[in-house]
Amino acid sequence: MSRAPSTLDLVGRAVATVRSDGLAKVIRRSIPVVDRRRKRLVRRALARAGGVSAGRRYLHLRRQVRPATVTDADPFVRHWIDPSRIERQVRGASKRWGRVEDGAWDQATVPFDETPASESVVAHFERGVPWTDTVEFEAYLERLEAGEQPKGCTTVEELEARFEAFDTIYERIERDGYRSQPELWNERPAYQREIFYKWDRSLDPRLDEITVSIGRDGALLHSDRGDHRLAIAKLLDLEAIPVLVRRRHAQWQSVRDELSAATERAELTERSKQHLEHPDVRDLHAFDASTDGTGTPL
Repeated sequence: MSRAPSTLDLVGRAVATVRSDGLAKVIRRSIPVVDRRRKRLVRRALARAGGVSAGRRYLHLRRQVRPATVTDADPFVRHWIDPSRIERQVRGASKRWGRVEDGAWDQATVPFDETPASESVVAHFERGVPWTDTVEFEAYLERLEAGEQPKGCTTVEELEARFEAFDTIYERIERDGYRSQPELWNERPAYQREIFYKWDRSLDPRLDEITVSIGRDGALLHSDRGDHRLAIAKLLDLEAIPVLVRRRHAQWQSVRDELSAATERAELTERSKQHLEHPDVRDLHAFDASTDGTGTPL
């Protein structure tokens, strides 16, 4: 198995690239690496400064400066939703909390049931396929052999243990129902800390929920965390699970803004009226979604 490249190895590669391709190419290649490191350092700094409370203060200040890029919603509030509503997974998921973004990112999606995590969960729990024979394990194994550390694993044994832990998660959810991360943390802090910090030290572990983004039409799109738990919840046909919203499309944010500002139903556009019961906005208004505003049933 290949070992992970050391700092000396990386420096050697950079020197070789400078000699063969020139300094400009090295600089271009370095920009995304530096940007990833910068974002990781910001997340770690926020975690050390107070985690969720520091994150809220940061987003509040950012919204004052760039209101079009940050939502009015608290990104750390959980929404309990039917997992069957999450039908697709967005590509290039955002790692940032509370952001509002325009563009076509919400249309670059794949069916969640066709993701490696979902296919592997179904294969293992429905058909009895060993984890080591699933498509996702094989993909991670290739990355491990290429010198990467997928999910923080440095050996095949660690990778196998990582997947075998899903058996325990499945059994717990089937037996006790789905519980939020704060509930699990309060019950078993040492265990939660051990399994979480092994592969991610940049986030408050109590935020390690299934995350979604919300598209322009209100679609709940799986984002970057909790894909195996979501697949298990779907397989067990659970009624509701807690999710955190990472990102909202600018057009969807305009629906939130409209519902927040309206004092009468007549002020709403037809588009906003269609979303009165959406989990992201139903607490913003007191309008009855079952009537036309005059008491007449729809």
